[in-house]
Amino acid sequence: MGVKREFSLREKYEICLEWEKQVKAGKKMRLDEFGLLFPDRSGKGIPKSILSDILAMSDEILKNPPVDGAHKKKKRAPVYPIFEALLAEWIERAHAVRVPINDAIIQTQAR
Repeated sequence: MGVKREFSLREKYEICLEWEKQVKAGKKMRLDEFGLLFPDRSGKGIPKSILSDILAMSDEILKNPPVDGAHKKKKRAPVYPIFEALLAEWIERAHAVRVPINDAIIQTQAR
């Protein structure tokens, strides 16, 4: 039995966009045919069961397109949203003035 493939938020978003495009174009495709548009390494498409799960969430996925973290599997709320926003702002300012940043500098700034 094969290993179940997991899809990132970006991949799910692209699948939903393609499905919407097919629907708007008036093309009627079965899920097994549609799954072949996204082959894996072995050349097989996405199984119908996984596609139906992804497409069932398509409204939610399309409302919240992945902006960052293209490889994330799930969207999670930040544990410390204010802290993370301030830290992200500091990192952006540091990049703007070309200050090198590494883990140690970020940890020092976070304290």
